[in-house]
Amino acid sequence: MKYDLIIPSHPKDYVKLQFCLNSCLEHLNPSPENIYVITPDGLGGSIATGIKDEDAVQINKATIKYRRSNWIYQQLVKLFQDFTENDLYLCVDSDLIFNRPIDIFKDGKPNFFVSDRDQHHEPYFNFMELYFGLSRQVDHTFINDFMVFDKNICAEMIPNKDHLVLAINALMSDDCLLSEFETYGNYITKNHPELYGSQLTKTKMYGRYSSEPWSGEEIKQIVDENRAEDVDLFTIHSWT
Repeated sequence: MKYDLIIPSHPKDYVKLQFCLNSCLEHLNPSPENIYVITPDGLGGSIATGIKDEDAVQINKATIKYRRSNWIYQQLVKLFQDFTENDLYLCVDSDLIFNRPIDIFKDGKPNFFVSDRDQHHEPYFNFMELYFGLSRQVDHTFINDFMVFDKNICAEMIPNKDHLVLAINALMSDDCLLSEFETYGNYITKNHPELYGSQLTKTKMYGRYSSEPWSGEEIKQIVDENRAEDVDLFTIHSWT
């Protein structure tokens, strides 16, 4: 099976981007056919095609009225992008670093990667119920900072992106939030359970507020310290 890799990144995470990309090249099995990096500046390189935020999806960010418009916009990019050559595409947040091999497929199916972190954020399920009429289907979270999406399923799940943006503006609040990972995972589980397998992952989280930026030296030290640790991936967050 073939797939492409998408890594969206915000300027506060640019220092982490090369570490994320290197870990993808080292640990993703099989390797992606094409790699795309999505940033406000269109950063690219010899192994990754750079795409500007504004060109990633045909949605005007200014039409998103929710206060965290950048966060919503990157979710919409993941759900509606159509620039990848393959229908299957793996989205990896740029503050994620893989620590050991990750099998993207099992028995001819893409995997859902189930985190060992317990998370149940009720606002995500409130929006899922209100807009999609979809209840929680499993007793674990689909949020794990990376996921394999299928263009065809995304189009089936959300046939009209403009209507979704209108609903976001009308419905979203601190108590009612869109989560692309929870929505997609629960939609597949309910409607197409035969399409995906699953793989448990061991995770580790680092984080601090973006007012104290990470340095490349700090990240390299974290990478080196974790090589022998029993974790599949770790995240290095910069909270705003």
